[in-house]
Amino acid sequence: MRLKHFIKQVFTVAVGFLISLLALCGIVVFGLLKLTSKDSSQVENNSVLAFSMHGRMIEWMPISLFGSNGEMIDFKVVKNAIHQATKDSRIAAIYLDLSYLNAGLAPLEEIREALLTFKKQGKTIIAYADSYTQQSYYLASVADEILLNPSGFLAFKGFAATVHFYTRLCAYVSIKPVIFRIGAYKSAVEPYCLTKMSEESRKDTQAYLQPTYDHFLTQIGHSRNISVAMLKEHADHLSAVLPNDALSAGLITKVGYETDAKKLLKEKLQSLSLVNYKAYGALKAPSDSVDKIAVLMAEGVIVDGSSGAGYIGAHDFVKTLKIIQEDSRIKALVLRINSPGGGVMASDIIWKAIEEVKAVKSVVASMSCVAASGGYSIAAPCNYIFAQPTTITGSIGIFGIFPDSTALMHKIGIDRDVVKTAPSADCFTPRLSFSELESKLMYKMLQSSYDDFLRKVASGRGLSVACVEKLAGGRVYTGSVAQSNGLVDELGGLDAAIAKAASLAKLPEGYGICYFPRSKTKLEHLLNYTTHTIKMEVCDALVAGYPILNHYRILSKSHGVQAIFPYTIDMD
Repeated sequence: MRLKHFIKQVFTVAVGFLISLLALCGIVVFGLLKLTSKDSSQVENNSVLAFSMHGRMIEWMPISLFGSNGEMIDFKVVKNAIHQATKDSRIAAIYLDLSYLNAGLAPLEEIREALLTFKKQGKTIIAYADSYTQQSYYLASVADEILLNPSGFLAFKGFAATVHFYTRLCAYVSIKPVIFRIGAYKSAVEPYCLTKMSEESRKDTQAYLQPTYDHFLTQIGHSRNISVAMLKEHADHLSAVLPNDALSAGLITKVGYETDAKKLLKEKLQSLSLVNYKAYGALKAPSDSVDKIAVLMAEGVIVDGSSGAGYIGAHDFVKTLKIIQEDSRIKALVLRINSPGGGVMASDIIWKAIEEVKAVKSVVASMSCVAASGGYSIAAPCNYIFAQPTTITGSIGIFGIFPDSTALMHKIGIDRDVVKTAPSADCFTPRLSFSELESKLMYKMLQSSYDDFLRKVASGRGLSVACVEKLAGGRVYTGSVAQSNGLVDELGGLDAAIAKAASLAKLPEGYGICYFPRSKTKLEHLLNYTTHTIKMEVCDALVAGYPILNHYRILSKSHGVQAIFPYTIDMD
């Protein structure tokens, strides 16, 4: 008994020591960062704002207890830094290190526009990369000088929309997906029942992929003074991939190293004083006395329950909407959506909460890379909707998938028996295939949800149900096409949406902007850290490295009828 008590005491002391050590390390690291970083008040004249964009760009930056988020790039901070530098006479140039950038076209579009505005002030932009993806080159194309490492490459090769099919895998493990869907173009179920794209899916994919690619080439062609036809020629024949080929094609201006890029900057400015963009562009909280516009980030798959990295949990999201609704200092809401959709029930709960906010203050939607299916349904009730030309939207349709594991259970020696008080008492549980009666019920449920989806879109957009039905069926649109058919009001980014919200709320100049959801501090993470949180961080890291695992993660989190978009564009 004494030994057990002694071991318990030793364990308690060890845990306390570990927590204290972690806290001390955090304080030391924070102090060092504060000592070594330059804030905007320490910037010298003729300075260079330096961006090392290594990692994945996200729109909502979570705070990890054991990580520094070093491989995540906060879209808001990047854009804010460029906006500040445009008006700051002390900043003479921007240096872009774009070696390992992973981002969607929509946020890149907004950052690119900010860079062009910076350049119009007569300021210099120089870009360098060990290698350029098409994403990173899209930003680099605005620069005065574009350098590429002699051992690197420029992946100028066109766009692809890739779908992985699991039909044969399901057959191999003896699981039969029982599928219900509404909409011939609702292709999210196809990976589980086909081995290649249906003609409807292929046609729909080509309809948004080609104009997205054309927009990409047009913007680059305008910046580099190269015709779109010539750019297509280079992509078709992979004739601008190697450094010297990219130089000959006019896509870059110099083959060289990072030291060469910084030497160019020093020659242009006669000095080289680099300012880190993270400290310079850090977002400051508005004063409590200032009228504010709330920007609520909706990024990820829509699910029931709590939010997490890559998930919009309806329970948490509605709580945040309620806070915004009840805060008298917040005069309008901008809903920033980057979501392929998710559960119909969860989407409907969020839709209702947005309607309640809209009853007391203006709500504007700002669509990022994707706002499709359930992601579009939460945009539909907003007073005004913005999208980028390349935003993927629409996909108005729903489906349900139920795994029939009968053959698998038989193969591995599991038998099943049940006592029922009615023929379908065990319906909607993992079991045998659906009976004819149960299948009819499922389609009736889906049709009811689909009709409700149509009515909500029609009401929100001021269209007839018949008009929305012609646009629905799971069809997918770019932002440009969605504007022409009435699903979107205007093309523009987050800044345009904020300005519109201010206009609708009749706010004078000087309003503040506050971002939601508010991230937990490292101390809050430390106090609430659990095995589940650690597991989720490991899972997120695996998904980032192996995107195919995201399909399993989405399915495992999904419940009931779904409204989700199946895949995204590959730009690497």
